[in-house]
Amino acid sequence: MEKTGLTSRLGKAGIGVALAAVATVAFSGTAQAASVYGESTNGCAAAGGTYSYTWTGNAQGRDTYSAYFNITVRDKCPGDGWAGGLYLSYWKYQNGQWSWISQKRVKVNGTYDIPLHNVDGVQINVCNYYPERAPSGCSRVW
Repeated sequence: MEKTGLTSRLGKAGIGVALAAVATVAFSGTAQAASVYGESTNGCAAAGGTYSYTWTGNAQGRDTYSAYFNITVRDKCPGDGWAGGLYLSYWKYQNGQWSWISQKRVKVNGTYDIPLHNVDGVQINVCNYYPERAPSGCSRVW
C-alpha cells in the first residue's frame, strides 16, 4: 500500500526532537494520535502534548483530515524577553483549492486546542517568540 499525504509522515521525528507513542489504526475515519514533545534549538521554549487526526475524505485527488491538538507551549528562560511560541504549517483545502499555510503562530505560552479541518501535511513547530520579530530557534515536533 502506497503511503501518501499525512499518513506518510507517521513515525518521522522532527529535527532534534523525539516522538513517542504513535497509535495507528487499520481503517480510515478512525482517529490516529501521537504524543509530541520538543524544545527550541536553544532550549528556551518547549512544547508537549498530543496531536491526533481523522481522515475526512478526498479533494482533488488528495486526502483531507481533521486535526486535533492539545499541546502546551511554555517559556523555559524567564527574563530573556522571549516567550514560547507554537507554530503550525499545513495544506488547507478551501473554496475549491489547496493552499500552503506556513509558520502560522497559534499560541504563545499556553495550551492550544483548536481543531483544523480539511487539512493535510500538518507540521508542528516550537519556537522562541518575541513581538514584532520573526520566530527564532524553531524545531519541528511533528
